[in-house]
Amino acid sequence: MNQKINCRIRLTQSIIISLFFCAIGWGHHVYADPTQNKQPVFRIYLDADQTNSASSGKSIELGIRAALSQSNWTLGGHRVELVIKDHHGSTQRSRHHLDQFLSDPYALAVFGGLHSPPLIAARDYINNNQILTLVPWAAATPITRSKTSENWIFRLSIDDSKAGKVIINETIQHSGFERPYLLLEDTGWGKANKKTMTKALSKLGYQAAGTHFFQWGIGQHEARTILEHAVSNGADSFVLVANAPEGITFAKAMLSLDKTRQRAIRSHWGITGGTFFQSLGASTVNQLDLAFIQTRFSLLQTPLSSEGENALSAASIILNNALSPTDIKAPTGFIHAYDLTRILIAAAEQTAIPEDPKQARQIIKTNLENLAITVSGLIKRYKQPFSSDIETNFDAHEALGLEDLLMARFDIHGNIRLSEPSLGKIYGVNHGN
Repeated sequence: MNQKINCRIRLTQSIIISLFFCAIGWGHHVYADPTQNKQPVFRIYLDADQTNSASSGKSIELGIRAALSQSNWTLGGHRVELVIKDHHGSTQRSRHHLDQFLSDPYALAVFGGLHSPPLIAARDYINNNQILTLVPWAAATPITRSKTSENWIFRLSIDDSKAGKVIINETIQHSGFERPYLLLEDTGWGKANKKTMTKALSKLGYQAAGTHFFQWGIGQHEARTILEHAVSNGADSFVLVANAPEGITFAKAMLSLDKTRQRAIRSHWGITGGTFFQSLGASTVNQLDLAFIQTRFSLLQTPLSSEGENALSAASIILNNALSPTDIKAPTGFIHAYDLTRILIAAAEQTAIPEDPKQARQIIKTNLENLAITVSGLIKRYKQPFSSDIETNFDAHEALGLEDLLMARFDIHGNIRLSEPSLGKIYGVNHGN
C-alpha cells in the first residue's frame, strides 16, 4: 500500500512539474535555432528523466540549450538541433532511445541524465556501437570505465570513486561522527558507493555501523523501521545514497523518531534532482541536520563570474524571462550540462568535421581526448579535460577531480548553498584553475 501511495505522489509531483515547465516554455521536444528553418545536419539527443526527477532533466536541457545558443546552434559550423527523450529512470526506455539514435541519419551525440543504472546497463552497447555519449549528471564509477579499448562515454559530473571519499571525510573528519550507517538504494549506483565508502571509512580507521540496501518506492513505515534498528545498534549518523523520492521518505521517517533518536544525514546529490525541498517544506528540512555533495560552483556566488553571467543571460533569452540564480532548480544539471556542451563545441571546432554524423563522431571523440584549447566553464577552466589513455589513466574520461567536490546545504528558501570552509582544506587540495 505504501508503495502505491508513493507512486501516486511521484505521479502527482511529475504532473505539477511538467505543467510548470510547459508554462515557462519547455513544452516542446525538439529545439534548434529559431531563426533557421533548414534541415539540421546533426541532432543531439538528451536521454534523461523528465518525469520522476523532472527538475534535473529540465535543468540539463536548459544548460545544453544555453551553451548551444552561444554558438548559434552550430557544431563545427554545422546546424544542430536538440531532441528530448524521457527515460523515466528506466533502463529499457533508455536502451530504446539509443536504438532510435542509431537509426537516425542525423544523430551525432547523446547526453545522459541523472540516473546511473541506464548508463551502466548500456555501457557496453554504447561502446560497441560507438555512440558518442556525454554525461553531465550520473555518478556511478563504472560508467566511464570500459572493459575494452572502445570508450565512447565522457563525463563531467561527480564520480563515485571520489564522491564516497568526500562524503565520508565530511561525516567523520568535519562533522565528527564515528559510527555512520549506510543507507543505499539497491542499484548499481548504491552498490558502487558501498565499495568506495567502505574503503574511505577503513582508510580513516572506522567502519560502518551497518548497511541497508532499499528499493525504489520504499514506504515510510519500512524506512522508519530501518532507522530505528540502526539507531538501536549504535548508529550516530546516516550516509544516504538516494534520489529525491526516497530521500523524502527517509527524511520524514527520521523526523517521526523521538528527538533523542534522530540523527544527522550526509547524502549523495540525488536528493537535489527532484522535489525534495518543495515536498518537505522549509520548516521540515530545517529540522534536519542534512548536508549533501555538490561540485565547486554556484549561481548564487557573489559576485557571479562573467561566465556565470553569460550562462544566466543565455538561459533568460531562451525562456524569454529574466532569470535570477534562484530560478534554476537542480542547478547541478544546468552547470554541468553547460560546461560539457561548451567542451563539445570546442571539440567540434578544433578540426573540420564532415556532415556525415558517423565520421563526425569519430573526429569529435578524438578531439575530446586531445583538446588543444582551454575552455572557460562555470566550474573552472578546462585544460585537456579528457585523455585517450584509458588503459593506464583511470580518470581518462573524467573532466572533474576530487578538488572540484564539496558539501552543501539547503538554505531556508530551498536554494543550495555550498559549505564553507572548503572541504579541500581537509584534503590539502589547491583549488586554483
